[in-house]
Amino acid sequence: MDFRTACEETKTGICLLQDGNQEPFKVRLHLAKDILMIQEQDVICVSGEPFYSGERTVTIRRQTVGGFGLSIKGGAEHNIPVVVSKISKEQRAELSGLLFIGDAILQINGINVRKCRHEEVIKKINRNFPVNQQIVYMGWCEAREQDPLQDRVYSPTFLALRGSCLYKFLAPPVTTWDWTRAEKTFSVYEIMCKILKDSDLLDRRKHCFTVQSESGEDLYFSVELESDLTQWERAFQTATFLEVERIQCKTYACVLESHLMGLTIDFSTGFICFDAATKAVLWRYKFSHLKGSSDDGKSKIKFLFQNPDTKQIEAKELEFSNLFAVLHCIHSFFAAKVACLDPLFLGNQATASAAASSATTSKAKYTT
Repeated sequence: MDFRTACEETKTGICLLQDGNQEPFKVRLHLAKDILMIQEQDVICVSGEPFYSGERTVTIRRQTVGGFGLSIKGGAEHNIPVVVSKISKEQRAELSGLLFIGDAILQINGINVRKCRHEEVIKKINRNFPVNQQIVYMGWCEAREQDPLQDRVYSPTFLALRGSCLYKFLAPPVTTWDWTRAEKTFSVYEIMCKILKDSDLLDRRKHCFTVQSESGEDLYFSVELESDLTQWERAFQTATFLEVERIQCKTYACVLESHLMGLTIDFSTGFICFDAATKAVLWRYKFSHLKGSSDDGKSKIKFLFQNPDTKQIEAKELEFSNLFAVLHCIHSFFAAKVACLDPLFLGNQATASAAASSATTSKAKYTT
């Protein structure tokens, strides 16, 4: 990965910082035009020189597990450069000995990112990851508590869209191990996201959305700005599209007239129902043949397909143990189909979709 930055007029100084839980320790204050950075004193020097003295290039090879071992924040939408916000211990970024929290990223593989938005920088970094490891979104929001006895109606929550999953954290993941310790994890194609209209809001907070899980549980979230809500919606659509494109099909066990069956939702061919024991296909329809559907909110779905030959509507009722997961999966596959017909959407996804074939080594230029 290749990051590059330039020095601007800044003011620096050393002071003591105490967080109330330990003895005071030395930190360095670094005040630029648009940002104040506080850094521990033990990461000030690189090869005997102040690390804020200019640009430098750092080459990092991505690990199979753990990636580059760093997190970033900032971006053009906040009028600040993208900076390294966290460095994971014993990961490639730390082991290089040349990267520090607060380093501003100027270039990635020779591409100038000084004026790039946060998500644009993420995409450029993600070029070095296979699709199922790409981070499409990371950010704080407020989660509405479902327990009415809670002291606080809302609590801070960190959401991340990575590969096939939506992660819900109490704090941002820093290490590879942190990704296995999420408070909740959901498959993106088996959940439903809804951006709420003013008439759907539960209180005075605006910019809210819900996520309905595969079990039917509704999670209610709020973000601060309309731009944050737009960014989340776009990221969720992107994550769902990439995952459907990657898996291509999904099969669910179901019951038809007391017989165990299977229903496959295939991105290319549509719906296929088959006998679980013999694998014999009972019926198949394209996505375009589905003219309507209904469910009982518990386990049963009734599909209304149009016979391509007779043009008659044929009803097919199946029973599932995971109703909401199936409904959301069908919606995700339909949304991905529609996205394939949208040239603008496809243009925006071209870089991300090609990630699996990109190189795994990057050169990075940083400044501090």
